[in-house]
Amino acid sequence: MKDKLTMIAIAALLLSVAHAGEDDFLRPVGLPPKAKPQMRQGGEALPPLPLPATPLRRSEKKRPPSPSTLIGKVIWGSYLDYQWENGNVTRVYDWNMVPADCQALLRSAYKHLRMDYKVQATSLDGFDSTPAEIPVLYFSGGRSLRLTDANREVLRKYVLSGGMIWFDSVVGSPYFYKSALTELGRILPEVQIRRLPEDHPVFHMVDDTVSLKTKSKEEQMPVLDAVYIGSRVAAVVSAYGMGAGWDNTRPDLITMAEYYDPASATRLGLNLVAYAMGYFRVGQSHARAQVYRPEDATDNSDPIVFAQIRTQGVWNTEPGGANNLLRFMKRNLSVKANYMIRTVRLDKDPLADYSFLYLSGITDFQLDDAERAALHKYLKEGGYLIIDNSLGLSEFGKAVYREIGTIFPGNTFKNVPSDHPLFKEGPFKMERTGFTLAARAKYPSLTSPVIESIRLDGEDRVFYSPFDMAAGWQGDDHPLSYGYAPGDSLQIGANMLTYCLTH
Repeated sequence: MKDKLTMIAIAALLLSVAHAGEDDFLRPVGLPPKAKPQMRQGGEALPPLPLPATPLRRSEKKRPPSPSTLIGKVIWGSYLDYQWENGNVTRVYDWNMVPADCQALLRSAYKHLRMDYKVQATSLDGFDSTPAEIPVLYFSGGRSLRLTDANREVLRKYVLSGGMIWFDSVVGSPYFYKSALTELGRILPEVQIRRLPEDHPVFHMVDDTVSLKTKSKEEQMPVLDAVYIGSRVAAVVSAYGMGAGWDNTRPDLITMAEYYDPASATRLGLNLVAYAMGYFRVGQSHARAQVYRPEDATDNSDPIVFAQIRTQGVWNTEPGGANNLLRFMKRNLSVKANYMIRTVRLDKDPLADYSFLYLSGITDFQLDDAERAALHKYLKEGGYLIIDNSLGLSEFGKAVYREIGTIFPGNTFKNVPSDHPLFKEGPFKMERTGFTLAARAKYPSLTSPVIESIRLDGEDRVFYSPFDMAAGWQGDDHPLSYGYAPGDSLQIGANMLTYCLTH
């Protein structure tokens, strides 16, 4: 319901400014960033004179180590000259409407999080797309964003390498907002842009920001459209302005402006900073994930194929996670077989070739009639389905219950008991298991695996883990994910695959 109300609010915002031109959203906002104070220390030094000489006093600049760059504020677009009533003219640049926005946000990050980083103006021309040097690229503006094909290629390489992009419609401009969505779609045409749900980690990293204040509303669910690369949010687009709030200023010259108030903008901004840093290693791991080693994919009379279902949702949540699980099994189990990974489409591929299917996701997904029919047939004929809720979020969980309920009406998921062969007869005895920090905080009484199943013809055929397994296979910390500890995730995964292969 909240998401529907948010969509209505965005539509109303777009209609309310339909009569305004792009140039009406480019006006002076905020003050230039303050110069850093120069720290000097007194000292004695000798002048360049023949010795002996009398020591002279002089002052030398003291240069403390410069903090690392976190945000690259991207230079783009052109400018307008705005004339004030007194005749003075201010030149306003598309990319720099609020000159001190990022500096103010990073000051807050240092104050509240003790994270000391800096921002630098960044041109995409000649940019080497290295996230390790600049983890976040920040676009802000009020007019339409227009990039070149070369710019898009640079940004594509950047996000696929683990970088994160923030698009901020700094004054709530529909022109910038819609153009940012368009450009993001061109940068990553194979990835669908999605609205982040209320329980996503982005909104909870530092502070719960599910209710914020904008210029026109006392209570507003934050609006962030995003794209995922794996389980990581690689880019966000904010329909409401953030930068003016970071700098504690207001775009008074733009009557149609819509933006978060300073407190709300700062809370959301700190969450974005913490998310960018917290998920940086996840992005790096996803970028390094490779297809399985050639020696592991050698044809074998007895291959074990990890068949992963491709849906129209976010399905490949942990690139490399399945590889790690299969390597773990190869090292620790006595099964003499090769392990291979395949991506399958339910309505096109011969499902009977696979002993089990694996489905993961973060977002909502929907199967069509042909996909449902193929999966129904596969499971009724003896196949197995393993479902993994990446990050343990509610949006994917609801879709799982809906879709499986549609395929098998009248069948409901039930908890797998602790004495089930899955836990007792597998290669690892799973009486107790560890969970991530967020899962332990929300469910302090949990001590054993939580797996649900659907029984068909008297046998468990569908296994669903509402807690994330694949992030543990991947091995990197996923802040605020609801999942199993990495070592236990590998053991649960190995037990599941073994059960499917031996029953």
